[in-house]
Amino acid sequence: MNVVTGIILFDPVLPIWVVVPVVAVFAAAAWVSYGKCALDRPRRLGLWGLRIAAILVLVWLLGQPEQRRVRLKEDPPTVALAVDVSVSMTERLPGVVVGREEKAAEFLADSKLRGLSKRYRLVQYEIGREVQESSTSPERLVFNAPRSRIVSGVNRIVDKLRGANLAAIILLTDGLDQSGEDLTPQARTVPLLIPELEKPLPEIEKQKERPDAWIADVSFPKMTVVNWKTGINVLIRRRGDGAVSFPIHFYQQKRRLRSSVVEFKAGEHFKQVSFEIEPIQTGRILYRVEIMPENDAREDNNRRDFLIEVTNAKNRVLYLEGAPRWEFKFLKRALLAERNYQLDAYVQGGTGAFISFSEADGAARAKAPELTADGLAGYRVIILGDLRGSALQDDEWRAVRDFVEKGGGLFLVGASRAYGKEGWAKTAYMQELLPASSEPGARMHEGRFSVDLTPQGRVHPALRALQAESSLPPILSIWGPVKVGQFSTILVGALDGSPVVVVRRYGQGRVAMNLSDTLWRWQLGGSGTGLEKSLYSRFVTQLVYWLAPREKEIDKTGILQVLTAKSEVEIRERVAIGAVYQGATEKLDSLTCTVTTPDGQRLPYPMSPAVLGDDVGLGTKTNGFKCVFSPARPGKYEITVSTPDGARSARLLLLATRAERERTGAPLNRNLLARLAAETGGSFVPWKKRYSLLRKVPYRPRQLKEITENPIWNRWWWLLVLVGLFSLEWWWRRRLDLV
Repeated sequence: MNVVTGIILFDPVLPIWVVVPVVAVFAAAAWVSYGKCALDRPRRLGLWGLRIAAILVLVWLLGQPEQRRVRLKEDPPTVALAVDVSVSMTERLPGVVVGREEKAAEFLADSKLRGLSKRYRLVQYEIGREVQESSTSPERLVFNAPRSRIVSGVNRIVDKLRGANLAAIILLTDGLDQSGEDLTPQARTVPLLIPELEKPLPEIEKQKERPDAWIADVSFPKMTVVNWKTGINVLIRRRGDGAVSFPIHFYQQKRRLRSSVVEFKAGEHFKQVSFEIEPIQTGRILYRVEIMPENDAREDNNRRDFLIEVTNAKNRVLYLEGAPRWEFKFLKRALLAERNYQLDAYVQGGTGAFISFSEADGAARAKAPELTADGLAGYRVIILGDLRGSALQDDEWRAVRDFVEKGGGLFLVGASRAYGKEGWAKTAYMQELLPASSEPGARMHEGRFSVDLTPQGRVHPALRALQAESSLPPILSIWGPVKVGQFSTILVGALDGSPVVVVRRYGQGRVAMNLSDTLWRWQLGGSGTGLEKSLYSRFVTQLVYWLAPREKEIDKTGILQVLTAKSEVEIRERVAIGAVYQGATEKLDSLTCTVTTPDGQRLPYPMSPAVLGDDVGLGTKTNGFKCVFSPARPGKYEITVSTPDGARSARLLLLATRAERERTGAPLNRNLLARLAAETGGSFVPWKKRYSLLRKVPYRPRQLKEITENPIWNRWWWLLVLVGLFSLEWWWRRRLDLV
């Protein structure tokens, strides 16, 4: 059906309100001039008409008229024929006479399907590892793709045909999808019509895996204090759909402390069980969680051992300094004045050994404690001064890192020696937990710098004692430039934006970093609030108090679990990574996923909220977070997912291998095919009812407008008309002896 309409459009050189008066004045003047001639009225009208006709032609040309033609055309709908060309389409299961690939080729060659071309535009695609448009005849199709990315293939087809009038996609596949994707919102609007290429095989499909339950994760504080009540959260997963219950036991060493019952309802695959401990002695205590399911497929995943370091209730602080300086003097004085703190302060001597400077211990403890897990077990906070990286051994730096990860606090008060090229800030273990790292050319800048609390610092609990201050005294030095980490918060900054005090969470612990060696000058000024303690003393004690682990915060760590559908994938395969965060009081908007490649590269992937399901190995849908990546080379990939503040992280290993031809021995994935059809408003029907799919293809032709515009003012014959009018008037005037 074609309908053509035409109109004239103008684009005048001069506005119409200018042209009309000018033409009127010219017409009146011409009539008056001819009125003065001794001519009769008909001749006067004739000459005046010729002149007016020429003027009207000029006005027409100045209007630049164009002819627009609008042609209405009917665009037929498009039907995409998507055929899975993977090797699994050629597999023959017991009892199958006609294979999947034979049925797919038969359907494509059927005259009833080809009859759709009278009303629809048919486009054929092949789905394997990639998607490509195909004109291959059905009998010449080759089913040899090593993998079939069905869902991603459908998404790509919809994207390719975004501008077309796509009515439906007829999908010929076995449903053994390897893409790990979900349908995009655009793909969900296109009906998927899927014929069943293989009859149901009850004897094969009923062969399910034995049910299995396992301890997926245990959330516990790696450090706590004697006589504190501490929560232990256990996350249990299982394979199976029916309702089931079994006992769970909680042990300290070999002594059973608690027992409970885990109850799964039908369709549940996650369960969390909580226990509470209140240790009465210090030291490293071994705990165990054990479940006792019946008829379990595996027993080696039914128990989990973990250690918790229990310290005494005293706020013990360890301070290691490079050489005596003003910062060391006033920081030590501020902490020794606090009854709630017990400070062990040491200065490095000329031989490299640390000498005690603790007024509390005097000379009774001339040697610093061993920087090991046992040696640091009694401390709550470590303060590191201006030390070189060589001041401690690698094992000792690692012990400091582990101390923070388990829940301890770390206060960094270095200067040029510590933050410089040979300082501890460059050691591998310390780089992991630094709130800010030095940029090339960083140095200690000296001058007079105005500083103040940042908006985050005014509400942060680490500086609660300073929030009443209207302004802070200036400082005389700032280390920079530095790069603030993504998990860090600037509490105090200079007016030029340079950070001065930066904090972050690391593991279950906290880290604070002072980027000036003149913050001690706050000790010299008076208190703006009239309090007895100086501004510097309040700053130090409040910050150290925030760094030290507290009972009310120990229980707030949630369970973070990383999920993938399988632990071994092929290179360039799209892998869906899911994460579930449970057991925490706060709600998270996002998580960060870091993939460490076999060659050591760290690739960040933001994780967005998503509904997790089959794509990450879950039988029931669960709210969580998700991202997708593709391994580019074979080898082991370490996947680390962390919370935005870096306080909680989880890891798993993924093995990528070179692609092999896809052979699974599995029947059609009817659950996936039925779900895809339902999500798109399509149909998944038995082979005998395949022709009913053709009747379900919607016919909604699209009306297209074909618009053409042709200028008609720039024709050559308009010049002839003007020349003819002026020549005719001139010839007539000469005949009448008019000048």
